[in-house]
Amino acid sequence: MRIAGVVCEYNPFHTGHQHQLAATRLAGADAIVCVMSGNFVQRGEPALISKWTRAEAAVRCGADLVVELPTSCALLSAEGFADNAVSLLLSVGINLLSFGSEGGDAASVFSAAKLLCSEHFEPLLREELALGLPYAAARQRALIRLGGKGELLTNPNDNLAVEYCKALIRREMQLPLFAVQRQGAGHNQPADRLGSSLAQAEAGSFSASALRSDYFETGGALWKTAVPHAALPLFEAELAETGGASLLLLERSLIASLRKSGLAELLSFPDAAPDLVNRLKRSSSLPSLEEILTETASKQYTRSRARRLILRCFLGLSHAGPPDYLRILAFNDTGRELLRRAQEGALPVITKPAAHKALLAEEALLTNLYSLFAKRPLPAARELTASPKYVPGRHEMPAQ
Repeated sequence: MRIAGVVCEYNPFHTGHQHQLAATRLAGADAIVCVMSGNFVQRGEPALISKWTRAEAAVRCGADLVVELPTSCALLSAEGFADNAVSLLLSVGINLLSFGSEGGDAASVFSAAKLLCSEHFEPLLREELALGLPYAAARQRALIRLGGKGELLTNPNDNLAVEYCKALIRREMQLPLFAVQRQGAGHNQPADRLGSSLAQAEAGSFSASALRSDYFETGGALWKTAVPHAALPLFEAELAETGGASLLLLERSLIASLRKSGLAELLSFPDAAPDLVNRLKRSSSLPSLEEILTETASKQYTRSRARRLILRCFLGLSHAGPPDYLRILAFNDTGRELLRRAQEGALPVITKPAAHKALLAEEALLTNLYSLFAKRPLPAARELTASPKYVPGRHEMPAQ
């Protein structure tokens, strides 16, 4: 049986994501497992919509099982994010890895990953850094000198795919790879540059970042063509209740936590560097997050990295993984069969959260804080009371 693994955030789930799942199925996957960031995502923000609703949408649109990537693992650099996500996929027993890709060339992605893991890469990287180049540029130039395709590291999806492959190489795992070429809008293309025809939506012409912006700017004018019909009612119902979560809704609290934190405390968080911490502390006197991020970001430090550090500071989250449990968010009948297999593995499988209070203590606190990022906050304590979303139905798997 071919069990495909997908790393995702679905913030929100749109037709491009549905296209990837459908293409993965057509490529021969008998079942699809998604490891999805929970209530906080890798760019250093709360997810617009809660993890349970996003996970249910994914299963209604083609996935069989959705497992949570804990916040401590999601709020990391691309390398840490990918490594922890792949470790969870492997624990479920995947034997195929599917990923979105600007280039659509899985062989080139894996080749680049091998070069980055080779003994020749670090010396070349140090040479490029010694020239005064920012890390990202030095890394790209070192890869090109080794014969790799440097443009892969500048494409968001390809860059993540390289990190997924590095995670497999480090574990000496060889899995078939399936690259689904991204169509239409770029990763961060703004909503006002996007068409809204059904044909474009079905081609995946909408980026998740554009849809988030569109929700806050217009109330979601593009969503009816960009979000699959099976997911849209779920999203609309939650957004009607909460108004959606946004970093800016707790802007003053985030700035306050940054101002009161000392340099040593900030340096204790993952991916913190002395220069980045100093830049953040200097800019924390500014009155808005936008001004702080603009002042802090540089060729060396991205806005996402600064946001992750600010958010971790507010959450008090110095823990960085690896994940020590499998939290099930949503499944169908095919996914139920996959759960039985996962329960034979090393990690505890959590379907009844109240029975795992100790393991979920950190995430329970973070979910309580997540609710405060919503325009209309919901009561706390959902983490230990919310069961996985079951969606009746199955994708037929071959007999064993």
